[in-house]
Amino acid sequence: MTIAPGVGTGRGTALPAASAGENLRLTLTYFLPNYLKGVFRSRPRIAALVARADTARRAPETMRRLRRRHGRGPVLVRGAAGPTLLVLDADDARQVLSGPVAVYAVDTWEKVSGFAPVQPETLVASHGRQRIVRRLFNDAVLDTGCPVHRLADHFLRVTGEEAAALLGPGAVAGLRPEALRESFERVGRRCFLGEAAADDEEFSRLLGELLAEANWMGARRWRAGRTRRLRRRMMQRQARYLYEADPRSLAGLFAAAPRGPETAPECQVSHWFMALGALTAVTVQTLALLATHPRHHERVMEEIRAADRTHGPRTVPGFLGMPYLRACVQEAARLWPPVTGLARRTTGETRWRDAVAPGGVNVLVPAAFHARDGERLDYAHRFAPEKWLDGSAERDWAVAPFSRGEAQCSGMELALQLATGFVAELLRGGELAVAGVRLGPGRPLPYAFDTSRLRIGIRAPRTTEAATAEARATESRTPEESA
Repeated sequence: MTIAPGVGTGRGTALPAASAGENLRLTLTYFLPNYLKGVFRSRPRIAALVARADTARRAPETMRRLRRRHGRGPVLVRGAAGPTLLVLDADDARQVLSGPVAVYAVDTWEKVSGFAPVQPETLVASHGRQRIVRRLFNDAVLDTGCPVHRLADHFLRVTGEEAAALLGPGAVAGLRPEALRESFERVGRRCFLGEAAADDEEFSRLLGELLAEANWMGARRWRAGRTRRLRRRMMQRQARYLYEADPRSLAGLFAAAPRGPETAPECQVSHWFMALGALTAVTVQTLALLATHPRHHERVMEEIRAADRTHGPRTVPGFLGMPYLRACVQEAARLWPPVTGLARRTTGETRWRDAVAPGGVNVLVPAAFHARDGERLDYAHRFAPEKWLDGSAERDWAVAPFSRGEAQCSGMELALQLATGFVAELLRGGELAVAGVRLGPGRPLPYAFDTSRLRIGIRAPRTTEAATAEARATESRTPEESA
């Protein structure tokens, strides 16, 4: 549907529309960079160039200008899929994210066209009854809403083993993000598909190629035949693990999960692995934050030591005894959201204060903008895991690193469990050091940084007294944390 600029339905105030110049700035600072970085699979080299261009800082500036000029309500902009309502107010963000997916549908053009060659029957590209039955299946297998997954004991052992395998001389010299990505892929194969898939790097390679093709959103039609062959080979490899399902894996839970003719259980796995790739980035960012914030680092170490003494490492009670570390992972996801924009399409009329928009409109909640809105959050640009512990970040629906409401990530709790367990195991191996990025409590944190240049070192642990003394000395040399 085409919406004329500044036009409503005749029953309310007209929706404000961005000018040609504003649309151009928004395209250059937000839409184009996010597309170039890769929507479905990161393009590391291009992402590094985008980070150096500082578009992650320029995009919020553009959005703040739009809000100052047009007011706090949604602004009609020219998006990648056509006319789009850009949601710049926290209350409006809550309206969208808390609204029913029957009205604010998640199967946008980008998702449908991107997943079409990879996994067209995945949950995130579904609507109506198909989405309902697929969501029920995903929620049942992923234990949505549960603090720990029913297979948490095994999963924590897996993450511990894979993280521990990274320790040694290579870790002292500095781990590259690529090493952590490969380790997380093994975690995913073991936890999602079972132990038999642990060494199946070919499965991960095929899926990676498919997700890279999804970045083109169907534009390279001449590659359709090759893409179908890739998908067939990937699904054949996956079928082995689903047929003889490991009872200690997610695949082993398929048989007991609710399903119907439209569920397509085998087609839900690809998105879990895609989400795991985003979780790897959050884990790297968590490590970088802890390595550059000594006070937070020491508090996490004290928490891990206490949990290990009481419950033992790699255990569910031990994981539950590390809420601060879990909050650090959540905070890294707030600072640099895995998905920078939450896209929806309306299936019917929607009201925005005095304005009414017709159905069939694209809606975009810029998650990264809201999570760093310095005009609203006093902790916008600093590392503040305590905001997750006191509930203030959780109550703020505009802070949505894993989305919110009916469309919230089904595997959010499982993702936090895996990342927390992984980081805890690395920290047990020694103390963190970081190179290739400038972060710290004495300066506002950047909107983005080039993780390809990052090196995370893990050296032999010092005594508690020495670590505490250094943390206090560092804090005394820096100003109080402020936005």
